[in-house]
Amino acid sequence: MASAASKRRLPLSDKDLDLKAANKILSSAQTREKCLKILQYASRLVGYILLRSSWKDWGKHFETLSKSLSTARRFFKFFRFIKHFEDLAEAGEEKDPTFQKMLYLDVAANVVADVSEDWTSLEKVGVLKKGSLHPRTEYYANWCQLVLAVVEVVVTKIKADRASEKASKPDAPVEVQRKKTMAQLEFSKFVADLIKAFWDCELSFASELAFILSGLWAALISTHKYALRVLK
Repeated sequence: MASAASKRRLPLSDKDLDLKAANKILSSAQTREKCLKILQYASRLVGYILLRSSWKDWGKHFETLSKSLSTARRFFKFFRFIKHFEDLAEAGEEKDPTFQKMLYLDVAANVVADVSEDWTSLEKVGVLKKGSLHPRTEYYANWCQLVLAVVEVVVTKIKADRASEKASKPDAPVEVQRKKTMAQLEFSKFVADLIKAFWDCELSFASELAFILSGLWAALISTHKYALRVLK
């Protein structure tokens, strides 16, 4: 039994998922925040189902839990915009002028979206007194997230296509194949973010269930991505 457990590996890596690896993953603030995101959308999904059954009280409980987890995640996300400035180096090295502009736009969109979320969070977590911000501050911040999602979908699609081209070579090593899969997953994550943003921006065609499932999928992909980084 112990032997079988020791052979469990993190997908797309050669790292064993043992106790040491689990502790290392959970000690990372980014990975912990993404784990909370999984719990947030899982709770929201359970609440969504129960509110449409005879277990409405439990449905309200899980919906409230989801909101509490969302607030908890905001503490982890403060000043997240700073890390995007590291991406300027990658943009500067890009040889394709058109894609280079897209990468610079991606950095700008990330910074604006994260700063707007931080601003909203100040009231959400109680740093600012309730009512200090304009009632629609979060709504406008969500539009920044929607614009970001559109930019990210385009950028990650190009990256996924490039990774697929490299992986299509007969002698492509396992590492290149894994990068291709990760790039495709990353693309799907931002498509999910876009679907989620439709609901956050209160668009008429948006679906709450699609919002929840997209959020859960994005959370799973992000958690896996940061776990890979931690164990690298």
